[in-house]
Amino acid sequence: MSTKEIGLPIDLTLGVHNGTEIKDGKLQLKEIAIDSTGKSIYAAKGAWESSVISIGDKVTAFQRVVKTMVGIGSNVDYKIFTKSSTNNITWSDYVEITYLDGKINSPVGLYARIKIELSSALAPALLTVDEFTDGKYNTNYVSSSDGTLRLKRNIALSPTVSTHEDGFLYRTKFERSKLSKINGITFQ
Repeated sequence: MSTKEIGLPIDLTLGVHNGTEIKDGKLQLKEIAIDSTGKSIYAAKGAWESSVISIGDKVTAFQRVVKTMVGIGSNVDYKIFTKSSTNNITWSDYVEITYLDGKINSPVGLYARIKIELSSALAPALLTVDEFTDGKYNTNYVSSSDGTLRLKRNIALSPTVSTHEDGFLYRTKFERSKLSKINGITFQ
């Protein structure tokens, strides 16, 4: 993860968060879930846009957006954009800063806005939807109590038995919609 120190004091709680959040005073991608191993899963991309910053007589103080950069290893890429206005009505387009020195490339104005876009490379995550251990899906035709969800292959039926002169007649009823096919019938 890399940490940026902004050259002009900016309240990151103000502005618009889209897929981002503030954690420990730092802007990061929003945590959307936790995987089965306890690791956080973050949004793939997000952006934060500041509210209007009145520069006033701080024009020289606002020559740089990024004051210092500390990199501690991360798979998150970032882009910082600025736009400016002289009247807080008509705005220039967002222009990306120069990362080597943090220089602002948008035109000089009395008002400014900052936009930070974050994106991350996708990483595999282990998500367990259901462990199938409590038997909550058990029916006459489905088993889910041994850690797997599977169709029952051997279904115990209680046939009625009647004797006939040539032997026995076994009868039973089952719902046709519950079975797709019958491979065989075995009596024990």
